[in-house]
Amino acid sequence: MPLQTNAIGLQCGGNRIITGIDYSRLEALCRTSGLADCSDSKSTEEAHKDFMSSYQKIFLLPKKASPHVPLQSNSRPTYVPWGVQHGGNNASWDMSRSHSHGRLTQDHLITHTLKALRKLPIERSQTEQQTIRRVLNVFPCLTSLLSRQELHQISTIAVLESWERGQTIFGRHGLYLVLRGTVKLHPQEVARTASKTAMIGVGGCFGSLEEQGAGEVTVGDVGEVTQCAVTQDNCEILRIPSTAYAKLRQEIEAQKSALRQSVIQTCPFYLHWPKLSIKKLSDLIQMRHLPANHALVRQGEVSPFVAYIRTGECNILQDVPGLVGKLHRKKGNRVRYVVVGTLGPRESFGEVSVLLDQPSPCSVVTATEVKMGVILPDALKGLDSVSRALMLQTARPSHGERSQEQMNRMYVAQERQKEWVHIKKRVLSDALFYNGIVQGSGKWSRGRRIQQDARSQPCPSSL
Repeated sequence: MPLQTNAIGLQCGGNRIITGIDYSRLEALCRTSGLADCSDSKSTEEAHKDFMSSYQKIFLLPKKASPHVPLQSNSRPTYVPWGVQHGGNNASWDMSRSHSHGRLTQDHLITHTLKALRKLPIERSQTEQQTIRRVLNVFPCLTSLLSRQELHQISTIAVLESWERGQTIFGRHGLYLVLRGTVKLHPQEVARTASKTAMIGVGGCFGSLEEQGAGEVTVGDVGEVTQCAVTQDNCEILRIPSTAYAKLRQEIEAQKSALRQSVIQTCPFYLHWPKLSIKKLSDLIQMRHLPANHALVRQGEVSPFVAYIRTGECNILQDVPGLVGKLHRKKGNRVRYVVVGTLGPRESFGEVSVLLDQPSPCSVVTATEVKMGVILPDALKGLDSVSRALMLQTARPSHGERSQEQMNRMYVAQERQKEWVHIKKRVLSDALFYNGIVQGSGKWSRGRRIQQDARSQPCPSSL
């Protein structure tokens, strides 16, 4: 067996790399007859040529690795990160990966939606209804045709139809939304001309939500009157029946009308109104949702609308001009006001100001989020004289008249109460800080935190 030296990777002349020396060949080379030794100091010419031609064979060269398939029987599997295997350092690969993940998520959602749509509307669960609404809100052709409330309830009447390739779909029975496949629309004007046809893919719709007669046609999303469509593939098409949609609109309108009437009827002053007058007044109402600290009416100006509060509270403010005292020695023309009352649910304001075109004696500002029904002055102009007279008779002032002296006293009491609350809060915070008590920490909060952690931990018997 050849022996190797400890020097690995020696470099000789000619840029050759040797890994060791074969001592068996070196010993055989030294036994060559004719070489110089202790008895003969000169080598023969023939022995010298043999030595020079074969001495290079004593050096061991690195073996060339031949192509082969590595055996995996005795080797352990090596973990390689997923991103390294698939080019994790490549930005384009990461982008395509995220796009493919989005497509997979979208396909998964559409698959679940199709599965839910294959059931009858009465058999769908609340979760399936929410999944259908989530998908239908993505299609612009539906969001442009339906209101928000209609989109929320359209999943209760939508049905899924499966069509094979080459079948004809007549669009006079409702609105058709393509979920899978493609269809070809036929405009009525050029029904015989194949070059004028239009292709509709996923997300396109044709048909109409309005009920059509026997001789009428429907309208497609290409802007032309279309009568039928031919499927180019096996298609999954969502159909919204026009008759069911008409009933749904009637139900939604009835719910809105009942809500508007309830807003008026809950007010005590309108409790004994006849139903016909309430119906006329409710048709003029618009529902609004306003945030807190929103000025509804300004003192000295005509009210912009008649309001009926459904939920929330409003403050009635009145200006206090010409007040001079110890509490107000600062320079400036700041408008001072005092809270003279509040308005809550089942109350109204603005009738007299709008009908008689009079400036409001006070300001109204929302204290919380308020939901209310409002009637604009232009809408009240078309109201009959009987209903207008009833509104003037039933309207009551929001607060009684007060003298200037009473207003000054109320304002001083209000400012003193504000100052007292401010002083009490400051003294309490200083006392807590002096004693090293910080809000949100300490033994009491620690005890509460331990109790909360104990409640959140599972019971040992359940493990």
